[in-house]
Amino acid sequence: MTGIIDIIVRTLMYIILLTGVWLFLGRYLLRFIRQKNKEYRFRSKPEVHPDNKFAGHIRQLIRITTGKGGKDVVFYFLFLSVCLFTVSLSLFTGLFGVSIFFILMSSLIGFLPYIYLRFRFKSLQLVGSYEAESLLGELTSIYKISDFNMISAIDKTVEDIKNSPFSKKALFILSLKIKDYKSREELQSAVDFFVAMFGTEWATLAGMSIFESIASGTNVSVSLDDILSNLKQIKSSIEKDKRSNYEAFTMVKFVIPIIYVLSVFTCVKYFGFTLGKFFYYQFNTGLGVKFFITIGVLSVISFWSMYVLSKPKFDF
Repeated sequence: MTGIIDIIVRTLMYIILLTGVWLFLGRYLLRFIRQKNKEYRFRSKPEVHPDNKFAGHIRQLIRITTGKGGKDVVFYFLFLSVCLFTVSLSLFTGLFGVSIFFILMSSLIGFLPYIYLRFRFKSLQLVGSYEAESLLGELTSIYKISDFNMISAIDKTVEDIKNSPFSKKALFILSLKIKDYKSREELQSAVDFFVAMFGTEWATLAGMSIFESIASGTNVSVSLDDILSNLKQIKSSIEKDKRSNYEAFTMVKFVIPIIYVLSVFTCVKYFGFTLGKFFYYQFNTGLGVKFFITIGVLSVISFWSMYVLSKPKFDF
């Protein structure tokens, strides 16, 4: 018990120390950032540098998951990741000493913002995929009564579509982008972003139809009807898979905590441990802490994975 209290006190001391460092240096960092932003705003001809593949990937994830699209979002993302790695490594080193294990754990903590973005992205795609019938049904109907004008149909669908918030957002972003496009490449980029928000085959096919209709004026009502018809045909099989996967996820969700409780019971019942002795070895020794962190990390990964896999995408 004394060791646990010692760890808590040392952790609080590190938090207080890091808070003091931030209070002392944070104002200078914020002042520097504001100065750079001010210089950018008042620069007559700001230099625009295209994103490399990595920065473009991060910017797209942030834009889809949070709606933020400023030029500095990638910098703030990297700054947060580095800070999480540095702070966690400092805490682990101060409490338990230098270890490859804790360096790896600190690296994992540093990747948490990216892991969150990916998980959020997959969750949004999953939810959005089930809006396919509503989205394509509304878009196709309005497209036909708008004299096959795709841009007008998209605008009206944004206004009329109900109970499909993700699709409404995706169409709204697409609507803004296609109003300002100046070349086929810019139009293709706008449609690609729309398709990436769903990440499904039906969205890819719908994107191809939207691009062809806007770029060439082609009547694509038949292709949209075909996509909608195919989705209706596979609806029953997808619902069956979803029920089966949900039952498996429910079992795993309860099995993992029960296994840990049984491990405590087994140690006390059959190996002569007391509860105090068990928790002492679990939280007051380097090996015990490493083992507990490993269990926690693997459990979180399992829950996230099962959550994503328990509900299949609504797709071909």
